[in-house]
Amino acid sequence: MWQGSGVDLDAYLTRVGYQGDVAPDLATLRGLHAAHVDAIAFDNLDAVLGRPTVPLDLDSLQEKIVRQGRGGWCLEQVVLVAAVLDRIGFTFSAFAGRTRIRTGNKFGPALHVALCVQLDDEPWLFDVSFGAYGPHVPIRLAENSRLDGDWPFDLVREPNGEYVLRFLRPEGPAELYGFTTDARYPSDFELLNHFCLTHPRSPFNHRMVLQRTQPEVRHLLAGSTLTEIRPGEPATFRELDKDETLSAPEEIFGITLEPGDVQALRKILDGP
Repeated sequence: MWQGSGVDLDAYLTRVGYQGDVAPDLATLRGLHAAHVDAIAFDNLDAVLGRPTVPLDLDSLQEKIVRQGRGGWCLEQVVLVAAVLDRIGFTFSAFAGRTRIRTGNKFGPALHVALCVQLDDEPWLFDVSFGAYGPHVPIRLAENSRLDGDWPFDLVREPNGEYVLRFLRPEGPAELYGFTTDARYPSDFELLNHFCLTHPRSPFNHRMVLQRTQPEVRHLLAGSTLTEIRPGEPATFRELDKDETLSAPEEIFGITLEPGDVQALRKILDGP
């Protein structure tokens, strides 16, 4: 189901800068998570550029993200990293979460997808695609679990049984998304992908959204507003001019774009 036999593991490990041996253990899971979020940005540019499809087949994703140096939105990244984990020998399932940050809505559509990895009969939340507010390493999937350090997170459980992942910011906890661990499958991803690409209420098809999580700083670009987050400090915000916005994918988010894509984005920013 997760296509592990089709993944070019060496090429992926080179893309994310992971060095060393891999095995289905916690050390590898931590190392892959940190390397992936450091190297691969959240990127909705195909939708903004008006492409009719965002393919979720593994060959297309390896070409785009691994070989071309692009990012991808959560569904694309989950399909890719699931194949990697499957190839290495991890046992896992996928689930969907209802994003709360920036919406405040606990009952919106469950559009975000992440993985629950089983290690020694203990579940771990493995989420490499939530972007600037997401965790940097896996977190044990249990009520009141915590990640401490420069980028602290915790998991709480609500009376209805949903887990909520929270980013513990100086200004107070930020609820990222609520979820249960009910299994989702690649066929479910296709439906969510279609919504994100085509629905008028999709948050991803009408403006550029780029996000990247690095050890010292996290960046989010929504339209022309750049958010910068550093450990233990309130987030800062800055409006970019058109030239800064066009250069941001490569200079800030490490995304390699074709010259034609840059020109198409310039036309979009110029407006009708």
